[in-house]
Amino acid sequence: MKRELCVGSLEAARLAAEFNLDRIETCVALEQGGLTPSNAMVNWIAETFDLPQFVLIRQRAGGFVYSYDEILVMRDQITDFQKTEVEGFVIGALTHQNEINVDAIEVWKRAANDRKLVFHRAFDEIVDWKKAIDQLIKLGFIRILSSPKIGGIERIKALHDYANGRIEIMPAGGVKPEMIDDFEKIGISSFHFSGAKLTSTNTESIFSIERLICDQNIIKQYI
Repeated sequence: MKRELCVGSLEAARLAAEFNLDRIETCVALEQGGLTPSNAMVNWIAETFDLPQFVLIRQRAGGFVYSYDEILVMRDQITDFQKTEVEGFVIGALTHQNEINVDAIEVWKRAANDRKLVFHRAFDEIVDWKKAIDQLIKLGFIRILSSPKIGGIERIKALHDYANGRIEIMPAGGVKPEMIDDFEKIGISSFHFSGAKLTSTNTESIFSIERLICDQNIIKQYI
């Protein structure tokens, strides 16, 4: 069973390397569901650690229906990462009808060139998931993230069975350590987690906030 850590900080990347996790998804602002990290952050991770790295492309929080200008900005973000050693990109866009925005995906796919594509948890807002799986396979995606909080293990199994080896279904969001055995039993080959807890930072500052910070004690529960 492969373990992918959602890395929202440099320290999280270091912990992923120390615990020999299989893969990372790099982002920032975990509290907002994850946003696109800086080029400098992604480069530093690539140059410092031997970790297969996927980069989240999401330029703002608040749903997955994007304007034309936002789609172009995210295209340019993908282009900016082309000189970096990353395996691929984690992307997703929906229409107002909660279907896959194929036009946006095609724009980003061209920018990604031969890098691998993963569809993030925007998938969990789609009602006709069978149609969506078929579309993503046709578009060349290798993996889909979906939370067991949406329909439990039974829904993850239904997605996995329908995909039937054509695309990987990876549990992500609300994955608990006790679920791992159940994932293995239904044939799931990897899962995604953040290993983070909400923590107050710089409490002496007027700019103190609560952040989701990776905790090694939580990571240990998943390995």
